[in-house]
Amino acid sequence: MHTSESTQDGSNTVEAVLSAAEIAFESLENPEDFGDPYQVAMNYVEEHKILQIFQDITEKLLIHKPDDPLEFILLEVQSMINARQAEPEKLSE
Repeated sequence: MHTSESTQDGSNTVEAVLSAAEIAFESLENPEDFGDPYQVAMNYVEEHKILQIFQDITEKLLIHKPDDPLEFILLEVQSMINARQAEPEKLSE
């Protein structure tokens, strides 16, 4: 089993990556500020309304039953992006 690779100059890339990760982690002032990973994920889902987005798209899929669901999803997401980008324009008018 081959667990590490060497670069052309002979240094071990896995060790280099691990060393860089340790330095990055140690440089964090307060790693505990990141909190519980589950709660961080749930906060992100709530903040960005991820469940509502999926629910809206799923409803539309079940109503329209498109032949190509992936294309339909893509178009719906693009429509949502366009609507979001148009909001600041409406506010400035």
